[in-house]
Amino acid sequence: MDTQPRGSDWRSILLLIFSLGGMLLAVSAAIGTLIMLAMNDNTIQEVAPSPLATILTAGSLVAIGLLLLPVAWLSLKRLRGQEFETFSFPSLRPLGWILIPGLWLLIVASATLLKEAPGANWYEPLLYFFAIALPIYLIIRITINQIALGSGQRAWGVFSSGMTLSPALAVIAEVIVIGFGLVLFGGYLALHPEKMSDVERLVNQIQQAPDLDSLLYLVGPLLKNPLTLITALTLLSLFVPIIEETLKSLGVWLVVDKLSTPAQGFALGALSGAGFALAESLFASVTADETWAITLVMRAISGTMHILTAGLVGWGIAYARLEKRYVRLFGLALLAMLLHGAWNAGAVLSMVGGVGVMLSTPEFDIFSSILALSGIGLLFLLMSGMFVALFVINARLRTPSPTPLGKEGGEEGGGS
Repeated sequence: MDTQPRGSDWRSILLLIFSLGGMLLAVSAAIGTLIMLAMNDNTIQEVAPSPLATILTAGSLVAIGLLLLPVAWLSLKRLRGQEFETFSFPSLRPLGWILIPGLWLLIVASATLLKEAPGANWYEPLLYFFAIALPIYLIIRITINQIALGSGQRAWGVFSSGMTLSPALAVIAEVIVIGFGLVLFGGYLALHPEKMSDVERLVNQIQQAPDLDSLLYLVGPLLKNPLTLITALTLLSLFVPIIEETLKSLGVWLVVDKLSTPAQGFALGALSGAGFALAESLFASVTADETWAITLVMRAISGTMHILTAGLVGWGIAYARLEKRYVRLFGLALLAMLLHGAWNAGAVLSMVGGVGVMLSTPEFDIFSSILALSGIGLLFLLMSGMFVALFVINARLRTPSPTPLGKEGGEEGGGS
């Protein structure tokens, strides 16, 4: 048990302030979003293609705010002198392997089929949240099965940082990279003023496009340009993985002095990745169009990638902290970035190739077909490999004879 005085526990104080402030900010943002929707604000209409998308965004903000409550509660208990036990998830019962996927499929089907039904604005946010959260929960149960996480406060704190701080910092960094790219593009246009009129004409045509099909036909030639493909791959398969894999495991760095085993570093990293995947998926899938079911399924699969790669980085952090194996930290971080980059490359190739095939119909575009098949094949191989990797890594790291929850104390307490 951890019995040291808590009055000067700076980590718990910061966690309490962070969780309550984050909850207040998220709920306030949700209320503001709904107020602007009710006032028919033009800005919101431009950002969100439908009222339902705005409502789902507001619901996602509320969900994130509520998920910060356990951090506040546990931090308050620690500051009041509460002793914490070592926390770990027991093995999932066999029935759970049937019920969770079955329930998820039912929720995804209900969310997509009922999105235009009367009263959908009242129940769709709840269906949407569980359509995103259930597969992440199942994957994290597979990943950290029977691995000691430290105190419950520590586990919730790392998850919450992955859900809030890491995505926020990643967005800021990615905006800076995109802004730098736009500056370079602006410099290119300044040196080639004859290209400026072409860009202005394309922008005007895009703004006046009446529907998605018209928009695709406008940008189709641009997407099929090899320079566009190279730019997209450079941004999404190089810069984005470096930024996100550096920031996703921020929560593990914040408790690095509390890590007791490499397995714990992997498990906490995976929890941070789960928080990141939850936040990213909640805000990336709010457009309830005709492909919504496919989007929800793909977001579930991408959650596996975020959990595995963040777990690898957390594993490396623990090795560096406990065994001074800094080369192993670099190697595992590089592996995480490569996996993330390959996943994004598969998505880019699938999208660009798919658009090319659609625009060439009824003719056959062999280049676009090869791109699309290569992307789909790469995603399938990565998806299969990542699922296998999660089972194998967990089997290697988990405690042979797990101590029941509430029976182990000692060094796992202390701080967050």
